[in-house]
Amino acid sequence: MSAVSRASPPQSRPPPPSRTDTLAALYQDYASDDPPAPPVPRVNMSRTSTSKSKSSSSTSALKRLSNELASLEDTPSQSCLHLGPPDDSNLFYWEAVLRGPRDPASPYHVGLWLLSITIPSQYPNAPPKIVFKTPICHPNVHFQTGEICLTLLNGEHWAPSYTIAAVMDAIQQLLSDPGLDSPLNVDIANLWREDDEVGAESLIRFWTTDKRWKGEGSAGWISEKGKGTGGKLGE
Repeated sequence: MSAVSRASPPQSRPPPPSRTDTLAALYQDYASDDPPAPPVPRVNMSRTSTSKSKSSSSTSALKRLSNELASLEDTPSQSCLHLGPPDDSNLFYWEAVLRGPRDPASPYHVGLWLLSITIPSQYPNAPPKIVFKTPICHPNVHFQTGEICLTLLNGEHWAPSYTIAAVMDAIQQLLSDPGLDSPLNVDIANLWREDDEVGAESLIRFWTTDKRWKGEGSAGWISEKGKGTGGKLGE
């Protein structure tokens, strides 16, 4: 007998996935992926940090100035008839009425001068700006602008430990001990250099007495009988 070849039975194929299964698989793939992160807003860090730094600096300055005012109430300035802000709402601006040196032989002895004090927000890490408002004839004070040539004020020898009262003491000392090497009033400095003490002291005494401070200030009259402490003018 001849062998009879038999065909292999056809293999069954799996049924095609239903539409529901296909959608479920797609959804599963989608759900397993992490959703895209939202965009991060861009922030100007330099501007933000600068703003915070200025705010912190101003806060520190205000705290320091408040402490100095409280100290003046307890221990009045010896060099000033008055020292403090004319307006309690602005501690960054003070006025001072500087007394002349105690030495009766000084041509500045009987003098009184009004000075403006502008305090930066970086104080006490930066010095205040102090200007004579009452005219004064002195080698280290500009006659027109009232600018003062003092190393403490230009930052050369400034230190955060200095107070406004200490700076006023230094300015009073400057009246008795002028620096002729860096004059802002060359005319009076030349008289000292030429040993013309009579001419120099005569000119100084004229401006010290004739142009002496007479009570003016941004907030009104300041009594000469005042305690020389912080507070409003006239107190």
